[in-house]
Amino acid sequence: MDAKILNIQTYGEMSVPCPEALKERVANAMLQIGESKLMLFDAPNISVPDGNTEQVHNIQHNKNAVVTINISINDVRRTKKIFEILQQEGKVIAPLEEVPFSPAFGTVMDKFGVTFILVTQL
Repeated sequence: MDAKILNIQTYGEMSVPCPEALKERVANAMLQIGESKLMLFDAPNISVPDGNTEQVHNIQHNKNAVVTINISINDVRRTKKIFEILQQEGKVIAPLEEVPFSPAFGTVMDKFGVTFILVTQL
């Protein structure tokens, strides 16, 4: 199966202000593996008082890093199958259902603590 990088952007490359320690981290990356696309990003543990990014004082290295993977799938049956497999011994965060932008969208945490956001795009 072929995989290719479609896009990588760091927090420092975005037009939103961010602390120096965050600038080299990945804000969004899009990979294509076969027919599926994966969106990945670094989600550091940041303290943001009153939602003001200019007052960020503390970026912590999180040894128990939170991992979220967004998978775009082009077939509802495949989405349902992947969701079923991931929820085994895991936890459904948002049930797989039809929403205005997708015929099958849901969020599930697998048994290893990795969160998957599944979206069907036809």
